[in-house]
Amino acid sequence: MTAHTSENHTETGSYAHEQQLELLAHFKDQEHPLELKDEGQELRIGYVPGIMPGKWFSRWQERYGKLCPLKELALKEDATRASLEGETPLAHMVLTRLAAHQESFEKDQFHAITLYHEKNVVVLPTDHILTLLEEIPIAELAEESLLQPAHTVPEWEKISAPYRQQTEQKLPLMRNTADAIELVAAGLGLLIVPMSIARLHHRKDLTYRVIPDIKEVPVQLIWKRYHREEHIEQIIQDFVGITRGRKENSARSSQSVAAQAEQKRREKAREKHKKRVANAKREQQDRKKRRQRRR
Repeated sequence: MTAHTSENHTETGSYAHEQQLELLAHFKDQEHPLELKDEGQELRIGYVPGIMPGKWFSRWQERYGKLCPLKELALKEDATRASLEGETPLAHMVLTRLAAHQESFEKDQFHAITLYHEKNVVVLPTDHILTLLEEIPIAELAEESLLQPAHTVPEWEKISAPYRQQTEQKLPLMRNTADAIELVAAGLGLLIVPMSIARLHHRKDLTYRVIPDIKEVPVQLIWKRYHREEHIEQIIQDFVGITRGRKENSARSSQSVAAQAEQKRREKAREKHKKRVANAKREQQDRKKRRQRRR
């Protein structure tokens, strides 16, 4: 007796065996990823030297990357404000740090949340006498020359006042922190910076030590205060949630319009797939019963 093999027409006119029906139903359900309505839509996040935002950027790409790509902007150390200004700002938000003498960015102009605090360190030559200490209290620097304006380190400004009055010195011309690091290596003075900056400018002839008794540096996420389109504001709040450690399914998580649409699309696709698989199984069972009755 010849075995009967049940075959079925597919939409393309070719034939498929019963065992393939479930697979076909599955692959028909695989839709293309949701495309952006506005191809220019993206979230632009700037960050200043030393800050390492990789974990937040990775989480964004995992959750929303297909819907709203994230553009990473490595900024110069003094470009925070400029990148947020103007009718079409360079960045939507910036990961930055406050200077030691700075209380905050203008609260009437910027939103700001503090993400963490950095320790301050002093950068000095590896053969400097103070390298014998594991940590260097600020008092030990009272009679050291710093390659920065005194007011940028309030604790040192106060304790070094008598020394600075006796030994007036003009600061050499420096364009940026990299120039200051070069001058430390040349033996012209020391430099107090956040630890991440010291690590960024690491070199063999220099080292650094933590200063335990001065104020730590806040690292903040800031963005401009002004009225935005609703979907842009929601996207910004999504990134805020990521930096605060909210999980994707957190009840406190603010989902963007695009993310909500993607979630609904996935739920709808899952339900559609379940129905097709169930229908395929029922059809297979019915065919099996009909064959049995024929026998």
